[in-house]
Amino acid sequence: MIALRAALLCLFAGPALADPAPPVHGPDLAGISVGVFCALQSMDRMPAPGTDSGWIHVPSTEIRFHWPDRQVVPAAIGLAFGVKALAAPGWSGAAVEARVTRPGRSRAETWETNISDSRESIAFFRFDSASELDPGLWTFEAWQGDARLYRVEFEVVPAAALPEIVEACGAVS
Repeated sequence: MIALRAALLCLFAGPALADPAPPVHGPDLAGISVGVFCALQSMDRMPAPGTDSGWIHVPSTEIRFHWPDRQVVPAAIGLAFGVKALAAPGWSGAAVEARVTRPGRSRAETWETNISDSRESIAFFRFDSASELDPGLWTFEAWQGDARLYRVEFEVVPAAALPEIVEACGAVS
């Protein structure tokens, strides 16, 4: 068992664990934070026709990143990862388009959201089914018209590469 785990770690320690680019945001934002969290609880849904599923999760409570500042994510059902954004003071934010581009896809999944200067907003992806466990580089962006507000990369790796996170959440893959 130890030899198998060591072999798997060597296998996944190559390019799959490459560091994603640092998060970037424009001057309209006071800041952004990124991370991974356990998301096994049920959530409300909101229509989002620009996504593959046609809807997005809407959390009923504030999301807290269990692994803040982490951009490498194990592909496991029940895990989620994303970006929290806070607008610069006085920013007259309007509707913002959130975009998530998955590895190997040319079209981003999109939905409308809001970013304000009074409280953080969050854009995230939760793994709900095996068909979503796409390893590789994922990008999260927020746009207002032609202005990009932020861009964040996450590297999704096989669950076996980060078993401590998968086990901590009780997630299954």
